[in-house]
Amino acid sequence: MKPIEKKTRQIFHKIHVEQAKDELTFKRLVELLSPKYLKVPDNFFFGKICLDAGCGSNANATYSMLNAGAAKVYAFDLDKSIFKTVPKMLKGFEKRYELAVGNVLKINFPDNFFDFTHCSGVLHHTTDAFKGIRELARVTKKGGMLYIYIHGQGGLMREVVNFLRDKYKKDKNYKRLIDNIDEKFFWELWDWMVSEMAKHGDKLGESIPKDVMRQLLNKDLALSVKDRFTAPISHDFTEKELRELLKGEGFIKIERLTRYPNNANIRRFLSPFYNRYDHKFSRIFYGEGNMQLKAIKKS
Repeated sequence: MKPIEKKTRQIFHKIHVEQAKDELTFKRLVELLSPKYLKVPDNFFFGKICLDAGCGSNANATYSMLNAGAAKVYAFDLDKSIFKTVPKMLKGFEKRYELAVGNVLKINFPDNFFDFTHCSGVLHHTTDAFKGIRELARVTKKGGMLYIYIHGQGGLMREVVNFLRDKYKKDKNYKRLIDNIDEKFFWELWDWMVSEMAKHGDKLGESIPKDVMRQLLNKDLALSVKDRFTAPISHDFTEKELRELLKGEGFIKIERLTRYPNNANIRRFLSPFYNRYDHKFSRIFYGEGNMQLKAIKKS
């Protein structure tokens, strides 16, 4: 494992462990993958051999596939830390999944092995996303489905996130702030703002119920901030180049999926942008958007 890969894994392991501790967050992650979202029959996963490439320390997609009826799910990530955390999340699914140390840039499975190949939020954090896609394509069976989620290029939000990610690498004080950020920080910040407003006769902040702000500024939001700003590598791509690559690897019926995210925190106000990625406002703020593509490998 390269030093940059080791660092990436260590960072996301900490985030994933905290996500697993929060029932609301884990529920949100598990609901990201379902037959309904993939636009397939409810029994789509029944009897299928599946791959969760870059499963993470809580393996939420593995859980989703097993819960939907997958016969077997193979899941891997960059180091052995998953052997300690993942089994806790997959209780009740023993003997239907198998964990391994692996790398999406060199997948240790034979050609045409999986009925369904899943890789979400991983490729843009690698040194060579296209190589990863080619590997995912290789291990997908002819007639099988590949699903990837990868960051798109452009948009004001991407520029802001990239700037702050770069600042995280260079500014020790800012790094310390992000490393220690949690929901209590948000709550203290909000309470201070409301208090200062009230001192100057502005009661608007006090009119917003405190429990509403606690919900909007929750632990899931703090972990999302860390997810975005602390990744050592983060690339972005165009939908056109991804489609061309998939076609070149023998895939047909390439479809971009979308959903209205079920976010409980302040990100719920961003859900319209995520869902309507092609709207003019979405293009301004998110450019190509977060791309979720499914494709069928030509028989």
